[in-house]
Amino acid sequence: MFSFILLRGQSMAAHLDRLLLITANVGSLFEQDQRLHKAWLKTLIMRINDEMADIVVIHMQETGGKHYVECAWQVPKLIEELVSRLPSYPAVRAYLDLEHSAPNFTALGTIVLIRDTAVCSISQFNFSTSSYICVEKGVQILVDGLEESPLIVKKKFPKDFWPTIKWGRKGYMQTRWKVNNNLTLDFVNVHLFHDESNLALIHENPLLYSTNRKRALDYVLEQLSASEGSCRPLCFIFGDLNFRLDSRSFLNRLTERTSPHPLEDPRGSVADGLQVQNSAVASDQLRRTVSAIEFRTENESDVNNGLIWTFFKPRRTFFKPKWLVKCPVWFEKRPTWFEKRPIWCVLRIEKKRFDYFNHKKLLNDWKSYLEDDREVKNFKQLNELPINFPPT
Repeated sequence: MFSFILLRGQSMAAHLDRLLLITANVGSLFEQDQRLHKAWLKTLIMRINDEMADIVVIHMQETGGKHYVECAWQVPKLIEELVSRLPSYPAVRAYLDLEHSAPNFTALGTIVLIRDTAVCSISQFNFSTSSYICVEKGVQILVDGLEESPLIVKKKFPKDFWPTIKWGRKGYMQTRWKVNNNLTLDFVNVHLFHDESNLALIHENPLLYSTNRKRALDYVLEQLSASEGSCRPLCFIFGDLNFRLDSRSFLNRLTERTSPHPLEDPRGSVADGLQVQNSAVASDQLRRTVSAIEFRTENESDVNNGLIWTFFKPRRTFFKPKWLVKCPVWFEKRPTWFEKRPIWCVLRIEKKRFDYFNHKKLLNDWKSYLEDDREVKNFKQLNELPINFPPT
């Protein structure tokens, strides 16, 4: 999955024409069968050739994939293949964090491609000497010794940011460039913490994960501010920020006129569930495991008013043979000994699952809940580009 940003603003017009920023979490790209490589390259190359930007910056997260020990060797090979098929970009600088045994391993990757018509006007910042180096044609792919490289800043988030979970590979990588010895550009590749469990957002704290993301991104912004010195670069932060919708507001929007029904795992699987306190039981059963939560509507009028009908409504067809007869949709009620009224599940949430009864509506009406996408508002110093595309 890619995210593409094409910039062509007045502030850059005197220095470069087009800037293409691409971010991709490649955790599923690098597998032993390499089956996704061809399609990934085709999509990426097609977009780069369509835009023909002066500078193309590609930020990758989870470089090397989920099985990075076995598959890390594929990364530089794939980058070399990419570069060989982009002859209009003769200057390439790639920084790939693949040393999985290093204590500050982040699995981040930054690739910068400079078009032949712009090479002579681009220089790269040396963070050790605080000076710029003129970029020359050639392909440089750095996979070893990134900690000592003066051309990047790479940091892993401090362990005390989230001491209760197994430590991951989250962090950031920064490069700095200058155009025509005037315009300074910072590109920052960031990978923030994801939501470990949907259930925890409901039973524990809806801000549990977003608070940790804010702490991490605040740390990045503080580091960037300290590294600016006398320059005031245009700073572009793009990567896998893992920003989520406001869970409380979004759930209220989807589950109006429903009631939650926690489902316990009879096997007590803590790995896929959530342990919650229950003070009304004996001490040896103080914690029970909730494996899922279902939001059900228990009002029959909700069905008649179209809440459930929108999902089962027959589609119109252009072809209607004479023998085809439209039958009314009818739902059998549960036996009276089981329930007085029918119970319909509108939404089922598990640790890693979010199953809404009308997925198509979620995708088509995404603008209706765009206001719930407000996590970026926690950072007053950032300006987010307009969102004009549906969620993945």
